[in-house]
Amino acid sequence: MKRAALAGACWLAATLLATQPGKDTIHWLATLQWLRQELHQAGGEARRRQELAAEIRSLVREIRAAGLDVPAESAPGSDTEVLIQYLDRLRAALEEYERSRPGGAFQLGRVEIHVAARVPQAGVAATVDENAFRMRNAQTVATALASAPGVHLDRIGQRNELAVLIRGFDVRQIPLYVDGIPVYVPYDGYMDLDRMLVAGVSEIEVAKGFTSPLYGPNALGGAVNLISREPAKPFHAEAGAGYGSGDQVQVFFNGGVRRRQFWTESGFSWLSADGFPLSAKFGGSPTQPPGRRLNAWREDSLLRLRFAWTPGVGEQYSFTFARQQGEKGQPPYAGLDPAVRVRYWQWPQWDKQSYYLIGSRELGPRAYARARIYRDEFHNVVRAFDDARYATQLRPSSFTSLYNDATHGAVVEFGASLPARQALKTAFFVKQDRHQEGNLGEPRRNFRDLALSLGLEDTIRLDNRTTAVLGFSADWLASRRADDVRQGQIVPFPTGSTGIVNAQAGLWRSVTESGRWRLTFARKSRLPTMKDRYSYRLGLSVPNPWLRPERASNWETGYSQLVGRTTLLEMALFGSWLTDTVDRFYLEPNVFQLRNLGRTRHLGAELAARSSPHARLDLTVNYTYVSRRNLSDPGIPPVGTPRHRLYGAVTGRIHARLLLYADAAYESDRLIRNDAGRLMRTRPFWLSGLGATVHLSSRLELQAGGGNLFDRNYWLMDGYPEAGRHGYFNLRYRF
Repeated sequence: MKRAALAGACWLAATLLATQPGKDTIHWLATLQWLRQELHQAGGEARRRQELAAEIRSLVREIRAAGLDVPAESAPGSDTEVLIQYLDRLRAALEEYERSRPGGAFQLGRVEIHVAARVPQAGVAATVDENAFRMRNAQTVATALASAPGVHLDRIGQRNELAVLIRGFDVRQIPLYVDGIPVYVPYDGYMDLDRMLVAGVSEIEVAKGFTSPLYGPNALGGAVNLISREPAKPFHAEAGAGYGSGDQVQVFFNGGVRRRQFWTESGFSWLSADGFPLSAKFGGSPTQPPGRRLNAWREDSLLRLRFAWTPGVGEQYSFTFARQQGEKGQPPYAGLDPAVRVRYWQWPQWDKQSYYLIGSRELGPRAYARARIYRDEFHNVVRAFDDARYATQLRPSSFTSLYNDATHGAVVEFGASLPARQALKTAFFVKQDRHQEGNLGEPRRNFRDLALSLGLEDTIRLDNRTTAVLGFSADWLASRRADDVRQGQIVPFPTGSTGIVNAQAGLWRSVTESGRWRLTFARKSRLPTMKDRYSYRLGLSVPNPWLRPERASNWETGYSQLVGRTTLLEMALFGSWLTDTVDRFYLEPNVFQLRNLGRTRHLGAELAARSSPHARLDLTVNYTYVSRRNLSDPGIPPVGTPRHRLYGAVTGRIHARLLLYADAAYESDRLIRNDAGRLMRTRPFWLSGLGATVHLSSRLELQAGGGNLFDRNYWLMDGYPEAGRHGYFNLRYRF
């Protein structure tokens, strides 16, 4: 054990410094636009011109720290025209970088930043770039987020779902969006992130704590927004295929065409596996022999088609159709707790279908309007069998459950730059959810909710070094229909409505030429889901239609500093105090009701660094500390989050055609509650990976590598072991 720990420590020491940088060119372009306007207004004011020149130098250092080659800076004492000419060259370099990428980010899919704003937008969301998760062979949203600070993977064993915890908040409290469209399941607020493929995703926005009110309701602890691709060149296309352990096969295609007044983008991805290999150190259990994980098969596909019309400058309208089809097995409980009832479940259907129209138009030089109109459908079938043969459904515990969910809604957003260094945005959000469920042969129950939200965000440039952001939102939820079944007949549940008001404020200040400090506060909430209010939970719960929203007060202070020209250091201290959290109140043994009883505290820290000490070398490291405490009942601690997590990666270009990659991660033990309700602790573990990319030609590349190289036998949830040592190889061709 000591030797393994020493090997892991040496491996990580070799990777000390940060994750593959997310190159947020939209943020840089927005800042360049603002700097250009400020230089015009400065005129002959020498002092103001010097201040702006210092900001330009700081921005250039930030861009170079992210690994981009940009033109040399102008002299500090340059006159206004020279500085403006340099900004134009810098902008051209960034635009050329975007054009050289196979596909850039779909700009209308962003929520956090709008380029038309004259005031630089304070960064409130981190970005995980496509290059970063592709390098690690991450194929789903959960694994793509796994390397980010503050993020922990979470296994929901009974449903075979892989989720994430962000600073201790679960996926119900951090909603998922695709191009700004909410796609979480209406009934329970959960989303199986292992079903969401990332082959056509350009980048992922991760907002923590301080979240733009333009997202809409339920962002209690943050939000995750997947931004798909938009063609950056007149034509681009790429195709690929891969094979991995467990007979895993993947294929994908992405392509786009851009013309002066229209563009199209399409993509298809497919991922299939028969299971995954367990660690050789796993000795087996009554329900799981050593070797390959039983009933862990999967098949997922995603088709996305998009058409956009750009009739004029600052005007764009796009329509997107996305169809996702999935099916999966549920690996049986493989632990040793005799109190756990083993489930033999399969999902022959896990399908989503989305249609959305997004339009944006500039209203003169200082304002814009943007609208999103969408419909999202979810169809789910669960089959519970009698035993491991997965052939019969004769026992009382066996069933076939059918879920059908549909959401339609709209978000209308307006923004304007005011003369006094101020940018104001407002958004109105409406969303109607419908859920239908029932076991085969039983009456179908119907539920319908209506959610409304009004958000306002004001960004104010207080002085040349300080920016403030103020936000406000009002959320309202009304239950329009809720069916119960009594003695085989449909009868209505009580219905009602609830509402809440949220507020937030943040301050960003440039402390030095290359150092920035921030302080934020956000009062956020989560509206109770249909399942929270109306589910019997297989006979263990009494419904409570009168649940109120959960609340959280999120504080954060952070600092970022450029060291030299190639290293960026970042740190954050955060705390969240949750009240009215939905918690179990036991009416009698084994029968509970969900009530607004809980009070929880989250405290933590994030440290990160990324550096490019050499043109052929990128280094990354981040550390996360999270401490959670149940203030209302200290005897029942929060579960699922390790206190310590350390991640590091190194990427080196050994040759013009060869790129090597290595990473390592450590997690301390975590407290969990297993399927029988028993509190347990997992063991701490190290994981390491290694990969290489060979450019066989200017268009063809081969990627190969492996994960869990030391074959650790580790668990995120009792009874559900994760994959042991595994390997993969991929081929990618660009047209």
